[in-house]
Amino acid sequence: MNKLFIWMLTLLTTASCTNQQEPFPAIRQLMERTIGEQANRFIIDSIGAENQKDVFELEPVGTKIRIAASSPSAAAAGFNYYLKNQARCLITQSGQKIQLPDPLPSVEQKVRIVTPFTWRYFLNYCTFNYSMGGWSWDEWEQELDWMALNGINMPLAITGTEAVWQNTLIQFNFTADEAREFIVGPAYTAWWLMGNIERWGGPVSQEWINQRVQLQKKIIQRMRELGMTPVFQGFYSMVPTKLKEKFPIHRIYPGGNWAYFERPATLDPTDSLFAEMAKVYYREMEKLYGTTLFYGGDPFHEGGNTENIDLTQSAKKIQQAMQKAVPGSIWVLQGWWENPSDKLLEGIDPEKALILDLFAEGRPNWSRRDCYTNTPWIWSMLQNFGNKTGMFGRLEMVCSEPFRALQSEKGARMVGIGSMPEGTDNNPVMFDALFDMVWRTEAPNVDEWLKNYTHYRYGQLDEQALEAWAILKKTVYRGPVNQEGTTDAIICARPSLDGTRSWNWGNTAIYYDTLELQKAWKILLEAAPNLKTSDAYQYDLVDLTRQVLTNRSQIVHREMVQAFQNHDEVLFAKKSDEFLTLIADLDRLLATRKEFLLGNWIKGFTQMATSMEEKKLFEQNARMLITVWGNEQGAKELHDYAMKQWSGLLLDFYYKRWELYFEVLRNRLESQQIDDPDFYLWEQEWVKQEKNYDTLPIGNSLKVCRQLFEHYFNPLANKPLQTDSIPLLQTPTLAFILKTLSYYNINNYSLNPSEIATSKIKERTVETDQKIRIHLYLETKNEPKHAGTIELNYQWSFYEWTLISIKNIDFKQIAL
Repeated sequence: MNKLFIWMLTLLTTASCTNQQEPFPAIRQLMERTIGEQANRFIIDSIGAENQKDVFELEPVGTKIRIAASSPSAAAAGFNYYLKNQARCLITQSGQKIQLPDPLPSVEQKVRIVTPFTWRYFLNYCTFNYSMGGWSWDEWEQELDWMALNGINMPLAITGTEAVWQNTLIQFNFTADEAREFIVGPAYTAWWLMGNIERWGGPVSQEWINQRVQLQKKIIQRMRELGMTPVFQGFYSMVPTKLKEKFPIHRIYPGGNWAYFERPATLDPTDSLFAEMAKVYYREMEKLYGTTLFYGGDPFHEGGNTENIDLTQSAKKIQQAMQKAVPGSIWVLQGWWENPSDKLLEGIDPEKALILDLFAEGRPNWSRRDCYTNTPWIWSMLQNFGNKTGMFGRLEMVCSEPFRALQSEKGARMVGIGSMPEGTDNNPVMFDALFDMVWRTEAPNVDEWLKNYTHYRYGQLDEQALEAWAILKKTVYRGPVNQEGTTDAIICARPSLDGTRSWNWGNTAIYYDTLELQKAWKILLEAAPNLKTSDAYQYDLVDLTRQVLTNRSQIVHREMVQAFQNHDEVLFAKKSDEFLTLIADLDRLLATRKEFLLGNWIKGFTQMATSMEEKKLFEQNARMLITVWGNEQGAKELHDYAMKQWSGLLLDFYYKRWELYFEVLRNRLESQQIDDPDFYLWEQEWVKQEKNYDTLPIGNSLKVCRQLFEHYFNPLANKPLQTDSIPLLQTPTLAFILKTLSYYNINNYSLNPSEIATSKIKERTVETDQKIRIHLYLETKNEPKHAGTIELNYQWSFYEWTLISIKNIDFKQIAL
């Protein structure tokens, strides 16, 4: 990976020479945007890297504070280190107001910190739609400042790729209008560039495409000023289906299907047309945005038709085309599912490739797949799916796993750390924790880290806040390893009596003690007298209140179902009304925070539109993505995948959808034979609506939280949220246990049930009526054979067992 280091040194030299009086002028401007005139308290100097790794120093110089750094990225991180650890304030992604001490405190002694990570990656293709779909330069500028403060130096940058494709296709017999037909709407860019869909959500106007070019130019200019190396979209074989009509004799194959959508076509990279198109594509990219070190692109992302495609030769041709266009460039691939496949990796020069281990905190492929056959890789936290609303994370794991990876034998090819969230508008502690690890060489004590974190997040130490966060750490932020993001919210589900999931592959099983979370809510609320002026505190309190009430909705739903099944019309009416009231109360709560407003989401999309017709189309894009997602067939898999608990959406969509269903159930209780509503038809009508929603908060967060606490908490004080006692007959069966082992590894050996030859429960220990520990003996089928005992810990949550931890006792390879 010497090319990476050469690129870094070139970047640092360029940045330090742009202003002879002071290095890194963009960091001075960032300081001024962040703390105004108090930025004058800082001196910025340049120093050399340490063993090709970024470094920053802080020290007092008279009445000023000197920040010396090896790069703009390190300088920004040094400034952020000062803000957190000296000034005790935190710059958040959502721009929550900070309270700076006046005057700013000095630095008592010199601080020098070196990062072990060359590259600090950020963003997922999906983030550009689930979070950033309606962003203007204002949001991007704020986000780029946050990225710089957190030491990120390798962000994905795919805005404005529409124009690159259009300019390329015009040179291959497409008209400008035909090229625009290939492009998707503003809510679906990610899945277009990943080769999953084409056309959907469009057509977009030429004016909008031109607008995106200007936005991308501002984004990448600022990225480069802040010491970041953007990752551009590469050319990897995805082409319009219509290309076959233009070039019928060339090897252009149907792409297959993805979630019932027809994929774009695949141009065989070994076909001569591929090299021609790649050359034009990279030339058009350079005309608009220049070149970069990194180009991303994933052939056959989440499936696709590989018939007639030689994956090894294709990979070789894709990389050759990239190298010819931009010598020394690096092909960035996502380590997701089984991609990149071993056959594809066989065709790649590993020194010109880099793999993002996308879900390393949940399914670490780096250990399972032998470090991707010795290809350099980055440890990445995925954290969030669909930008769903919900408290969730694996805090202790994120604070330790990157260092385990780095210190392992396979860590020799680990060149960075990062995050690839599908959305960023949730669980800020997880992103704050991950990027705090950038400037450490070993895992911290998480309790101590949380103490420091709550201090600078809220601006002061508060024992009640710390006690509440200790509970959050052991509940919502100790997520099961195999769970894909937050637990589903039943209120956001398509109505049914089932209640086990809110979307096709989700689940509503709560993996923690909800009574404990309720306790954390009470404690955090009691901290209000000390912390009420902290904007971050108000956000956290609203989010925690939302989570407790969302959990409560599962109980009310279950009680409603029981009343219906018992044909108790009076109780059914009471419980269905209680369920709807909960949704309305959540809407009122979330209306107090700008982060939870549907109006801001829709406004972002409609403000991009260049005509009234396009405004209508873009509003439909915004509404569709967070509800039905796609067409009727696609909605079978993806409806409510991007569910949101937002004010406006709760009352206008989820409330009314449940209200429609409850009316059907009421009629059935009266012996009327009525089918379930056609939910897709109803949802599509909502998608087509045009309506203005509030874009400014309404009400007082603390007051509403207190009111909801008095209404919901006190009556439940002597009634646990989980009252189900578990008969021993209901303990996990062997078949169930084996099923839950999927995606787990012990000693780098996958515990996939299909690979297990012998299994036996050796011991069951019922710790409480809701927790059980099981010792399981296993023998595997395939070479190298393994055998031994593992320990599994399960928790009972809403009529379902959840595996919360797994530990090796003596499971190991059998000597031959």
